[in-house]
Amino acid sequence: MKFNIWTLIFQIINFVVLLYILRRILYKPIREIIEKRRGLIAKTVEDAEKTKIEALEIKEKHQEELKKLKELQNQILGQTREEALKDRNKLLSEAEKDAVKINEKEKALFDAEKKRIESELKNKTLEIVSVFASNVLKDISDEELHKAIFRKLLKESGKIISDISEIKEKEEILKIYLVTAYPLPVDDVKTFQETLESRLAKKVKMNTTIDKTLIAGVRIKAYDMIYDSSLAGQINTLTIKLKETA
Repeated sequence: MKFNIWTLIFQIINFVVLLYILRRILYKPIREIIEKRRGLIAKTVEDAEKTKIEALEIKEKHQEELKKLKELQNQILGQTREEALKDRNKLLSEAEKDAVKINEKEKALFDAEKKRIESELKNKTLEIVSVFASNVLKDISDEELHKAIFRKLLKESGKIISDISEIKEKEEILKIYLVTAYPLPVDDVKTFQETLESRLAKKVKMNTTIDKTLIAGVRIKAYDMIYDSSLAGQINTLTIKLKETA
């Protein structure tokens, strides 16, 4: 193989020309493109750094807000717990007061019921005793006891006369209703009538009736006043007094 110097020179010249052409045509645009890309990359990196810094700032701000939010949450929870505790204590206090009121009410109802039952029991006992006493007195009472009670009333008639004299009635005749357990001697009734007329200076009319339920003794009615000296009346009066002390 022969070496041709002219071919080599020609190729070298072609290469140099090519380089010159490439330099003239391509180097400057490529360099501008590269510079632009380098500037773009630099700007992108700068923007990325800014974005990173902003992101960090946003993150820090977000964390600070989260911290404040957590503190606020804890504060709200604390207040809620405190208010819930106050409400709970208030409800417990009200419940205790209601329980006390209920207990007091139940106790009052119990005491009232107890008192009512005791009163009913006492009244029933008194009624039984009254009936028993009446039956006993019926068995032992007689006409002589009845007369003795009436004579005693005649001796103590001053109270009856005094009460009647205080009543200023227009009627000229005083009506006396005399209820007796046994028939009374006419003389005793007449003596009582004359005593009244003498002391009262007024005509007296006696209306006499018999009532065996009085057992012994009499019941006298003048105007709206009643004087009961019968055994049944005495038992009834005693029973009423005992009931009133229940």
